[in-house]
Formats: sequence, structure tokens, C-alpha cells
Amino acid sequence: GEIPFTQELEHTKIYLDIEKVRFEDALCIVYDIRCTDFMLPTLTLQPIVENAVRHGVREKPDGRGTVVIATRETPDCYEITVTDDGPGFDPDRLPEDGQMHVGIANVRERLRQIVDGSLEYQSAPGEGTAAIIRIPKQ
Repeated sequence: GEIPFTQELEHTKIYLDIEKVRFEDALCIVYDIRCTDFMLPTLTLQPIVENAVRHGVREKPDGRGTVVIATRETPDCYEITVTDDGPGFDPDRLPEDGQMHVGIANVRERLRQIVDGSLEYQSAPGEGTAAIIRIPKQ
């Protein structure tokens, strides 16, 4: 089913608070939330943010980094962007562990089925990663 974005954001913040305690001040989170009044499939944001922490920030040599969670409204959709300043990757090559892709595939599938939405990754080695979730307005 679908839940309000604010609820999904709360769940994600709880996860991030735990991560921040575990990694002390190595993890910086920036919230740039410009709209909240929309629905999305359950467990859409949190797995994406977990990836940003695990595959982005944690894989930097010093394990320090920033994750930005931003939302904005366009004339035809709501966009959630999760950006990390980690090592980045080549989106055309699957990471060796394959772990990331199971979670991503699940999120992508739920977005498509439940709200006709999409998930796109923009990344390049050495340049960090951006995950862009788009949810069309009904």
C-alpha cells in the first residue's frame, strides 16, 4: 500500500538517527524538504537512503560523508532525490555484491506497480550518486 511521505520520512529519520549514533559524527544528513503532501509506496525512501549510507558514505576511505534528502514538486510529479558524496559507481555495471540491486529492484517494482512511478540512478566513479524517485500526480 501507500503511506504519506511524512510517515516514510519519519521511519527513515529513525534509521538515520541510529546510524548517526553508531558512526558518531562521520555521517552528516541534510534535509531539503520542499513538499510533503503526497503518498508513496511503503519502504520506498528508507532502502534508498540505506544504500546511500552503506554504499556511498561507508565506502569512502575515511567513512565520512553527507547524504542529502530533497523533495520538490514539478507540474506533473513529485520528486525525491537522495544524494551521497561517496565513491560513486558506473550505473551500467552491477556492483559485485548484487545486494544493492535486490533492494533497488524491489523499490522500482513497487513504485511502478503502485503509483506508476520511477527510480533512476545518476552516478559516476569518483562523483557520488543521486537516486531520483518520481511519483506522477494522479
